[in-house]
Amino acid sequence: MRAAAHGRDVRLRKRKARALLAYLALTEGGQETRERLVGLLWSETEEDKARSSLRQALHELDEDLRAAGYHGLDRDRLRIMLDQTTIDIDSQQILDMAQAGKVHPRLVEEPFISESYLRDVDDVDPAFSVWARARRQGFHDHLVRLLEGMLRSGSGRRDTLREYAQAVLYLDPTHEEACRVYMRLSAEAGDTAAAQRAYKALWEVLDNEYDAEPSTETVALIAEIKQGRIGPSSPRADLSSIFPQPLPGTRWSGTQIDDGGRVALLVEPFGINGVDPDSLHLAEEFRHELMACLIRFREWFVVGGASLSAEQKRHGGVTGVYCVTATAYRAGNAISLVVTLREQESGIHIWSERFFVTLESWFESQQRIVRQIATSLNVQVSLGRLKRIASEPDVSLPVYDLWLRGQAALHKFSIENWQTAARMFTAAIQRAPDFAPGYSSLAQMNNVAHFVHPGVLRSRENEQRTLELARKAVALDPMDSRSQLALGWSLAMAKQYKQATTHMDLARQLNPSDSWTLISSALCLAYCGEREQATHLSAQAFSLTLAPSPLHWAYQTAIAFLRGDYAEAVEAADRANGAVLPLVAWQAAAHAFLGETSAARHAAGRFLNLARANWFGQGPPTDEAIGRWMLHVFPLADEADWKRVCDGVTAAGIPHGGACHHGW
Repeated sequence: MRAAAHGRDVRLRKRKARALLAYLALTEGGQETRERLVGLLWSETEEDKARSSLRQALHELDEDLRAAGYHGLDRDRLRIMLDQTTIDIDSQQILDMAQAGKVHPRLVEEPFISESYLRDVDDVDPAFSVWARARRQGFHDHLVRLLEGMLRSGSGRRDTLREYAQAVLYLDPTHEEACRVYMRLSAEAGDTAAAQRAYKALWEVLDNEYDAEPSTETVALIAEIKQGRIGPSSPRADLSSIFPQPLPGTRWSGTQIDDGGRVALLVEPFGINGVDPDSLHLAEEFRHELMACLIRFREWFVVGGASLSAEQKRHGGVTGVYCVTATAYRAGNAISLVVTLREQESGIHIWSERFFVTLESWFESQQRIVRQIATSLNVQVSLGRLKRIASEPDVSLPVYDLWLRGQAALHKFSIENWQTAARMFTAAIQRAPDFAPGYSSLAQMNNVAHFVHPGVLRSRENEQRTLELARKAVALDPMDSRSQLALGWSLAMAKQYKQATTHMDLARQLNPSDSWTLISSALCLAYCGEREQATHLSAQAFSLTLAPSPLHWAYQTAIAFLRGDYAEAVEAADRANGAVLPLVAWQAAAHAFLGETSAARHAAGRFLNLARANWFGQGPPTDEAIGRWMLHVFPLADEADWKRVCDGVTAAGIPHGGACHHGW
């Protein structure tokens, strides 16, 4: 990270001042609250001391900038502002040029340029390190998508296309399609040596880092080049034969597949025949984890189920529907899994393969399936990208199996299985203290325990335990969006709202195509008082899914209510069908604010009856006790928001039971 003003380098005395300047320069709007900056740069320091350190750092930064002739830093009691209209950022210039169809010279001069993004200041604080690494990965992915779009368009001179391909390879050496474009264009330009060097570099990185070999298409291409069949005098090839083209009905916009046309992948429930009950969780959780991998691709919608309605297809602009089906059979100590991809309308089978799923082959099988689906649907996926999406944690197989059993128990959504899952996650942590998913799973369970167990109240002790679990998960694996999501919610539950929004931002940056990550962070932001951003994110979440789950609609109920759209809150609650019991009370409150007294009373009575029938509280489930529990569970930052909920449910007929804002 370097800064210059009026052609001269700015001398920044402290590394944290450099990190602070970088953060403000890269943050939308160029402004941030003091509270969030303290949490980002002094996350392990007591609050009073951290605030004092921030004041000192800002004073020194302002002095350094003014000494260089720059006067764009401003601050007040709550916020810090940087005038972004007076600054230029090199990383943004690189992206802007790529957006305009041009390659910045540095992209073909410096291999792995994205790895230098904030590299020299990303260790000033653990929280800042997470933010910087997420920004670095986001910059890398965005740049690769832009360059891929330029390649796929096929527009421009062939030497320019060769430059695009070289830039992609400098960012991702495992990108075979870009390598084939570079090889062919080099050979056609008479530079067969460059083509052979590119192939050799690809072969070495695949062999050394991924224990893989180039595809048959790449091997065939280098053979033709060596035999002299491709050269300056050979007919110029249509590059569409080298680089996958968009799926039928879709268009490349340069940054991504246009939302106006994407296919839907229906991942149907697995058929299971003769699988040992002790191995059943492998088949069940393999499907869940496979869907989690597929969701990371913007090129398609992913839906768990067997069908899509005509309304869902129209809503998403679906151009085609493909079904992923699998049947699991017992095969000794393994599970034989036959996976098939077929086009739904015609019934034509596009691809099918048998896999033997064991813990040892779990991630390899997952990656092969994702890659085969992508290849069948003409979607480019490099090994480097795939490795990030489905990487194997550094943990023993028995511990990972224990975590998978916990996940399988949790997905059954029963009280008995809930307790089983908690025991398994705890046992996984005890056996492997460095296994991040064990901590994040247990933290998330703790964060929602009082929502799913009517009458169970929050406590400061449980908040602190959960916060420790979530922080440990992030410390162990800061690039896991689930860890960031868990920490964001844990901070909100502990009334550290501004810090919570920071980690929600990070969760989204790490997993931007997952509608669940988006809707969960949107709800947390709504609770934290960030209603405008919550509304934007919830709309984005719904645009990424063709079949919103009841939980999506339950979360949307609260988001709509908090921005004052009570009619939408009622509609969302109807679609949620009681997925989150306390939000049925919000539906009653929304009816009350709309003046629909009868509907409000009906919803309130339904809520009270359901809570009473599933009561876990220590005392009797009186209406007052139920109302007190309901008003106690939500981490609402703004007392005015909490009072509005309280007034609404009271008007609907649910007594508040003496509850108060932050009353625990």
